[in-house]
Amino acid sequence: MFTAIFWKKAWIWIKHYWYWPVIIVLFLFSMFSGSNVKNKLFELLFKQRENYEKELQIIKETSEETDKKKTGIFEEHKEELEKIEKEHDVKIEELEEEKREELAATIEENKDKPEKLAEEIAKILSAEFLKKNR
Repeated sequence: MFTAIFWKKAWIWIKHYWYWPVIIVLFLFSMFSGSNVKNKLFELLFKQRENYEKELQIIKETSEETDKKKTGIFEEHKEELEKIEKEHDVKIEELEEEKREELAATIEENKDKPEKLAEEIAKILSAEFLKKNR
């Protein structure tokens, strides 16, 4: 019973920490086989580290490029919105001037007819004209 529990615990440890036994086996193999294999293993480890650092650098550069593109697009969008807002403000001012001129002309035409004047002003201002019953 003690050995069954021991082997179960050992198996769980090996499942979670599988790389330690592999490292130990490789180390023992390199000790018995000579220095040539040791050098190859160390070269392999250093190349892995270099590859890891290169990948990190590529990821960093890609992220910076993406951020620059996003910032550029945001700035272009912001400038375009400002341009549209300025054009909109100018068009509103032109429309208000047209309404003022139209209103002045309507008042001049209908100064003797108050009922007609009220009706025309309501049309210009997009309001509802209500006739007064006397």
